Amino acid sequence: MLKVVTSRLTRQRSRYALVVVCVAVCAAFMTAALGLASTLSTSLASNLAAPYKNADAVVTSPDAEKAPATADAQQISKIEQLTQVDSAWAPQSTLARVEGSSSASGPAMTLVSDLPSETSLLPTSVSEGKLPETPQQIVTTEKMADELHAGVGDTVVLGQAGDDNGGTAQYTLSGVTQNASSSSLPDWYATSAGLERIPGQTPGVASDQQAILLRTHGTLDQEQLGSLAAEVNRILGTGQAGQPALDVKTPEQMADDSLQQMSQGTDVMAIFLGLFAGISVLVALLVVTNTLSVLTAQRARELALLRCVGATGSQLRRAVLLEGLFIGVLASALGVAAVAGLVALLNVSGLAGALTLTLAPRDMLVGFVTGVLLTVIASLGPARRARGASALDGLRGSRAADGMPVVRVVLGALVLVAGATALVLGATQHSAGFGIAGGLASFLGVVLTSRAYIPGLVRGAGKLLPGGIPSRLAAANAARYPTRTSTTATALLIGVLLVSTVLTGQHVARTTLLDQLDHDRPVDISVPANAGQLSHQQVTDLQNLPDVAGVQTDGSLPAGSSAAVDAVQYLDVQKAGDLQKSVADILHVDSSQLGGALMEKAGYVSILDILLTVVLGLLAVAVVVSVLGIASTTSLSVLERSQENSLLRALGLSKRQLGALIRREALVISLVATVVGLVVGWLFGVLGVMAVLPDSFAVQPVVPWAGFLLILAGAVVVAVLASALPVRRATKLSPVQGMARAD
Repeated sequence: MLKVVTSRLTRQRSRYALVVVCVAVCAAFMTAALGLASTLSTSLASNLAAPYKNADAVVTSPDAEKAPATADAQQISKIEQLTQVDSAWAPQSTLARVEGSSSASGPAMTLVSDLPSETSLLPTSVSEGKLPETPQQIVTTEKMADELHAGVGDTVVLGQAGDDNGGTAQYTLSGVTQNASSSSLPDWYATSAGLERIPGQTPGVASDQQAILLRTHGTLDQEQLGSLAAEVNRILGTGQAGQPALDVKTPEQMADDSLQQMSQGTDVMAIFLGLFAGISVLVALLVVTNTLSVLTAQRARELALLRCVGATGSQLRRAVLLEGLFIGVLASALGVAAVAGLVALLNVSGLAGALTLTLAPRDMLVGFVTGVLLTVIASLGPARRARGASALDGLRGSRAADGMPVVRVVLGALVLVAGATALVLGATQHSAGFGIAGGLASFLGVVLTSRAYIPGLVRGAGKLLPGGIPSRLAAANAARYPTRTSTTATALLIGVLLVSTVLTGQHVARTTLLDQLDHDRPVDISVPANAGQLSHQQVTDLQNLPDVAGVQTDGSLPAGSSAAVDAVQYLDVQKAGDLQKSVADILHVDSSQLGGALMEKAGYVSILDILLTVVLGLLAVAVVVSVLGIASTTSLSVLERSQENSLLRALGLSKRQLGALIRREALVISLVATVVGLVVGWLFGVLGVMAVLPDSFAVQPVVPWAGFLLILAGAVVVAVLASALPVRRATKLSPVQGMARAD
């Protein structure tokens, strides 16, 4: 049987091409998802370890409130006298206002830290100039220096944090350091005396790091770290009188502990990405199962002949499983290799930026095994049917009845009813738990019952298509094998349903939140009363701004306001910040003096838009796989009907009409799956938002018409593209050659 399988795969390799691509895409997506999670975890660990990266050991506290890991100069001196310690540094820092630098909310705030006596402990290095030596000197990062347009020797001004009218201190920029590799690192470093020059600074205030960095004699093992911790606790007076004892750890241990604490022992990113990879695997499972089932049915004569010459049913089953195993291994290896090559290319070319992409062996193994298991599981059904193939029926060319899977449909109906009930209950009671559970159950029910309603909808939709004979034949062909048609449509239905659910949820949530904010805080930008009465020219200039809907200068205005600016809806943070700055420029005031709810509204819009983009990007893989499924099914259907199509050609059907027939068959399947997915997805999206939001919000059941029309247009494009190669193959085959084919 091995020779039979090998011969089949090599001689009919074109029939397996789309299956290989489909499995390779899924294996690649799973590998890439896990690799991205590993990269983000590694990057986060590096970010957490950045403040301590140049230390050999770190004194840290399990309870920073009761026993912060800080020390004064005398205690630091005593720690440095320990046998194992060369030098120590307890970072002191403060927030300051940077004159000449601003953000959307006003003058930029930054963190200023002191310098260690042993400069090798500093978590950054000087790229130009030198470190401060006097209280009047300071260094900053390359990014901050560029923002201030300052260089070595220039004067910079820092002021008291939170007080725009507070005092300031001037410094000479003695050097520029490399850009901070972590958001927790300070942008500025000064001497201890220089730090105290900042107005409002309280000497001895510990930084958020709450740690003491140590330079030790070589690498310390766990026993030596424990011994050092005991000495440090003795010097600092911690670990007694009910105070928690301080720990001494390596920077790597600090990063690992922080990462575990943040994730609570769970790799949330891996689970999140793995969930979307699992959706693509589910869609691929339907596609591969359908394709292999069609291929097995097309080989009815071949299987019957093998039974006649002595092959047993078990041998035929093993042959189909072996075929699936070979395809899975080949496709999975291609997918994993493609991801590994892409990661290497991005790292070498520098296109990944500051992020170093990582791909652990575990990630590649999981991706490879996922692809192989996917194909083997998809082969189980066709293998079972191959084992039960009748030699006599196969030689006659008949085909087993395409019956209704009653058990699956009944089970799916029960799950659908229970899920829909829970979803409606969650929406009416505003219970997120019921809503999520009901949504998942309803989604499963829609998929399980697809065999009951998809063929009928396809048959009815096919009759509605204009075009005469080709349309009627397309509807008949699509409905001839309902299981194949429903499986193909279900693969696309899953992708469209999820996309429409997310799109509807985002649109409904955004509209509802903004309507609620408009009701509670109707003023987008309020002009302060100290800006004086607006002139006619200022009002005109404000009204001419592209994102302004209107300007109100009388009537009910917020207390302390002389005017109010109404902005158009759905501005993101960037556009809202630009609008606020433009308004401030026209009124000759600072942006921080403007009030209103514009930035809050823009924050919601930006967050929801980012989430929508991320989720749709991840779901795109499932849609691509379902498109491959339509192309594969259409292609195999054309091969199966070669004699029938040739007979139609012989009876007078033109090449153009034959191409239209094939395209409309793919079109009707695609449109039915898309319409069902859009309708059900809209219901899921609206009910889901109602379940998540509290009852104080009046949910607006709006329809994202633009997105839905775009999806419908995409369905038409998908049908045309998926049928392009099958149409070309069918129209190039002459009637005589087609009627003479044995397969």
